[in-house]
Amino acid sequence: MPAAVALQSLPRKLSTEVVFKAKPSPPITPSPSPEGAIGRDIQPPVYAPVQHQTWRTLYDRQSAALPGRVCDEYLAGRAKLGYERERIPRLADLSERLRACTGWQCVRVEGYVPEATFFLLLAQKLFPCTDFLRHPTELEYTPAPDMFHDLMGHLPMIANPRFASFFQKFGRAGINARNAEDTVKLGRIYWYTVEFGLINPTAHAGAERDSRLTKIYGAGISSSVGEIAHALSDAVRKTPFDIERVADTPVEIHHMQEELFEIASFDELEQSFEAWAAAQGLMQG
Repeated sequence: MPAAVALQSLPRKLSTEVVFKAKPSPPITPSPSPEGAIGRDIQPPVYAPVQHQTWRTLYDRQSAALPGRVCDEYLAGRAKLGYERERIPRLADLSERLRACTGWQCVRVEGYVPEATFFLLLAQKLFPCTDFLRHPTELEYTPAPDMFHDLMGHLPMIANPRFASFFQKFGRAGINARNAEDTVKLGRIYWYTVEFGLINPTAHAGAERDSRLTKIYGAGISSSVGEIAHALSDAVRKTPFDIERVADTPVEIHHMQEELFEIASFDELEQSFEAWAAAQGLMQG
């Protein structure tokens, strides 16, 4: 694996979405690493004391909210990655621990990644991570994904071999997207699984479904205390996972979700996605 990937299509600064919708909280000095640096070659920026305090606050809030609400796979991944509480962790260190778990690595980016580049990275077992943290006034919600969302939402699940296998297949399918319709459907699947997925072994049991068994695995939920409470409340309709329905369900980005989908297992997630993608002609090559 090269020390860096060519990301010519990425912005040289935070994307327009980040600049105009999120309050900036940049490091004191930027990372000396170029965008596209991978794993152990990522050098950290210098953060201000208030940013380390923001990290501790986010870490403590999430740690208190997770028990009994997130899936065992997430908790196991979080433990394996060995996050620091006192200081913002180094991407290079987390990347090396992640690689030991599933062969995936982190790649440093400065903002949103174009869809085509994102799919290509996932197919190569590379997950794009930012190195800026949300503003202290946006602890509950930030309009643009920051490093807390990336590191504490996504990485624990990518440390799970079964989820990581699905995620790589998702990237491979995305590379083969032929048109906007394919990309939109893939985006919906991503939203309702990777970002806002729920798991319940009785998801397809009908009247015998046990709501007490519902757990969170989506990063958009697990990285937000408010989303954790909302997702498991009666305000959200839990629908048994059906990938055709998921692919046809529009996403709601700016409000709390009204409907979420429950898989019964990560076997179901991977197998149903692989079958769907093959039927769409997206699993070639």
